[in-house]
Amino acid sequence: MLKGSGKSNGKTGTKILLDAISKDKVHLARFVLDALDGEIVDSKTEGAQTPLISSVLLPDAQARCKFAELLLHRGASVNCRDGNGRTALSHACEQGHLDAVKILVRNSADPEIVDSWGNTALMYAAVAGHAHPQPAVALPQTWIPQHCRNN
Repeated sequence: MLKGSGKSNGKTGTKILLDAISKDKVHLARFVLDALDGEIVDSKTEGAQTPLISSVLLPDAQARCKFAELLLHRGASVNCRDGNGRTALSHACEQGHLDAVKILVRNSADPEIVDSWGNTALMYAAVAGHAHPQPAVALPQTWIPQHCRNN
């Protein structure tokens, strides 16, 4: 298989990977990750967004889960931050994408990471109105303060 080298190939590879993610082309995403030995799995766009963050923001649940799992399997850092210090978990919580939240938590996402404004993932969920009883039941008990748990 041909392997690319150099910074420009990484930038091009990142653009192709993000395009594959946005167009639900998982085979192309796998090919790009293989061709570049996964070097771009945690690359950042000009807006400092990672492919994992892009994947959890997808509107289609099936595509969102498929790409998040692929990227994590290929070594994406689950706690990698964007330019504002936000993680994929923070974005998934804000969007109410519980499927992505579960995948990220299973892969050791840290819910206590604070972004540039001092907010955690759970704060984004609450502000966006996604911290209602059904999703909270699915979240690990460690996310819920001891005095708020239904013990």
